[in-house]
Amino acid sequence: MSSLNDCIKFHLNIEDPNIIFSDYFKKYINDKYHNLYVAELIQPYWPYCLSSNLKHNSHYVSNVRFITADASKHITIRLRKQRVLCNDCLKRSMAQSNLVNIYCHTSNVSKLKVLSALTEDCSMTRNIMYLSTRFKEY
Repeated sequence: MSSLNDCIKFHLNIEDPNIIFSDYFKKYINDKYHNLYVAELIQPYWPYCLSSNLKHNSHYVSNVRFITADASKHITIRLRKQRVLCNDCLKRSMAQSNLVNIYCHTSNVSKLKVLSALTEDCSMTRNIMYLSTRFKEY
């Protein structure tokens, strides 16, 4: 299990130790094949009081769209984020990562890639055509 996790993290260039990949398969969506990765985002300690006395309530499932160096491949990460309750301070939270913002379905890498494409010095119609062809399937 850990070798699959390490291999997928290396392939997608993800360095967060709290994301654990468990499965990988291809799915046919909108006349295109998507690489679908199943992962879980865990929260090992409470970020506010740094307690590890946590009770795991449930999961929030989000399908995160992800872009790699090869933009022709469609990658979706089905991320299960843990919801936890701290037994010391009785506050609730959801596991967070640098990969994606809380309650968001677009990865931060994808947002930065779109922003960098828009800041290039070229005509606006070229940017719009590039972004519309790249993101129309989402």
